[in-house]
Amino acid sequence: MRRAAGLCALLCLASPARAFLFGGTSDERAGELLAGMRAAYGAGSCGAVLGASEKFMAEKPPERMREEAYGYMGRCYEALGSVDKAISLYKLALGLHPENVLFSYRLARIYNRAGFYQLAAPLFLKSLSIYPDDPEANLGLARAYTALGFLGRAKEFYSKAVILQDFRDAAALEEYARSMLRKGDWGEALFIAAKGEEAAPKSAVWPALEASAMAGQGKYNTAITLMESAISLEPSRELRLQRALYQLMGGLPLRAAQSADAELAADPGDALAAAVKGMALYSLGRKGEAEAYFLRARSGGPFTARVAEAFLRLAPAAAEDTCKK
Repeated sequence: MRRAAGLCALLCLASPARAFLFGGTSDERAGELLAGMRAAYGAGSCGAVLGASEKFMAEKPPERMREEAYGYMGRCYEALGSVDKAISLYKLALGLHPENVLFSYRLARIYNRAGFYQLAAPLFLKSLSIYPDDPEANLGLARAYTALGFLGRAKEFYSKAVILQDFRDAAALEEYARSMLRKGDWGEALFIAAKGEEAAPKSAVWPALEASAMAGQGKYNTAITLMESAISLEPSRELRLQRALYQLMGGLPLRAAQSADAELAADPGDALAAAVKGMALYSLGRKGEAEAYFLRARSGGPFTARVAEAFLRLAPAAAEDTCKK
């Protein structure tokens, strides 16, 4: 009896021996499972991470362990396309650990991609309040503000993001320049486009963006020259028609009509080319001829259709005047 009592006392006092005989405490088993989840996440095996998560949670681990596990589980749900599960988990994790910016940052990224910019912005701000020099969080907030129309605020965070990236991310530079074109900040758009040319010198994007900035200032001849450079790098219908629009706005309707004719020869149903040709003829005083092109253009996208309808409202009067003559 004394030996049995002594053995019981020894087992109660000696936790390693107890763990060996009875499979470890719940915290120890949770720790082993968490270590496995950590290793699986590092190896890129999200299936193993999520497979172990149910057993891990069944051990009722302490909150410090759960916090780490939430990070692996949430990112694995994202990687596997289970976005709803990731959102639910990050919301839970944020409620329990509001100071952990990993959860706010990951949730903000999901909201940005889903178009919930008003939800993403404050979460990015929270992340940046602790890590202000995180380029991805700065870029994410700039995107959210641009989508919300807060272009002045977007400029601040785009600027910081591209500086932190040392102006090497061509995609971020293009986003920034386009945001500044929307804002009408022509100088900033030109500066960023120039940085973009350094990052990706053979891309037609940069001279095309510079052309838009010049056109925005009414410098159409310079815009046309820049579009020629863009077209030489990447011959495309879109760039050629953009050049035709600048020719038209720059007081060169005959050249604009010729540019439109070249596109219509390749595709008679090209609505934008038909609109450009119609506007060129209209500006040359050939308003009756223009009507046929506006009728074609009416089948185009929303912008082209609106332009065509606006001119067609004027066309009947123009045609009547031509008949009287």
